[in-house]
Amino acid sequence: MIAHLRDRSDALVRSGWTRREAEWLALVCLHSGVFLRSQYLAFIGRTNPALAHRFVRRCRKHAVEQPWNGSRLRICRIAARRIYRVIGAEHVRHHRPAAPEVVLRRLLSLDYVLEHAHAAWLPTQDEKVNGLTAAGIARELLPRRLYQGAVGAQYCYFPHKLPIALDGVRATFLFVQAEDETESAVRTWGGQHAALWAALAAAGRAVEVVVVGRDPVRLAAAGRVLDKWAATPPEAVMLSHQEAASELATIKKAIATSDWAALETYGGLNPALQRACVLAAACAGDRRSRAAITAGRTWRSNRVPEWIPAGRGVGEAA
Repeated sequence: MIAHLRDRSDALVRSGWTRREAEWLALVCLHSGVFLRSQYLAFIGRTNPALAHRFVRRCRKHAVEQPWNGSRLRICRIAARRIYRVIGAEHVRHHRPAAPEVVLRRLLSLDYVLEHAHAAWLPTQDEKVNGLTAAGIARELLPRRLYQGAVGAQYCYFPHKLPIALDGVRATFLFVQAEDETESAVRTWGGQHAALWAALAAAGRAVEVVVVGRDPVRLAAAGRVLDKWAATPPEAVMLSHQEAASELATIKKAIATSDWAALETYGGLNPALQRACVLAAACAGDRRSRAAITAGRTWRSNRVPEWIPAGRGVGEAA
């Protein structure tokens, strides 16, 4: 039994699915919405293609399966909202058609989770937010994006929608590097998580980052970025927005009132001004924060074929 799927798969079993089918459906719906037949066979530990064909036929009322870009490869999408509703994930948008590059990232993401299914995954936004805040992390340190919707502006936390696992010892963060993502994208993503990772380290959790992909050249470049992060001490990470604003206000007040004793804590006026520039950048939303992690590694998918195009194809078939 996979722990983070237990209640969800139980609900699907009550709807008529077998235990193994229910676990697979819950895993796919939560982490990708799409899957390859080879991934299903890996999950059940079999190699007979007829078994995957039989399962897909059983899902025909709930799923869409179509060839990818005119090839023989077929990608199946769990499209029925009822399945998501049963597992308590109705607001997860994996049931919708997606652009080809998004589908590719979801397949790669699922492939890693499939190999590490028993990790303590936090598959939904609420679970990520609740899990990390329960671990003592301030909500304002979580990566977020402000969206203007019909009911007004609201924050979407972890807008990249990438897998995170959290237990009492470590937090694991995945970055999925499809062919439209470079090492620069890895660094940007790391900067957006730097304050969170520093807080986790301060709370006694190891921070592990895994870059998942299928191109060995891109993965090697990402590996070099991870090595730099692992060599960076946590105290070198930029302060959170709230902390930066508070310290910046203190420096401005000391300069305005000629409080030389306060400025001397920075080494004098000029060092204080330099520090103020850094803090102002943080307050302005500069995302170039230095990331510090405990360990990082890359992971190459062998089930998602390299010839699946990342930037073109039939997104509606995802």
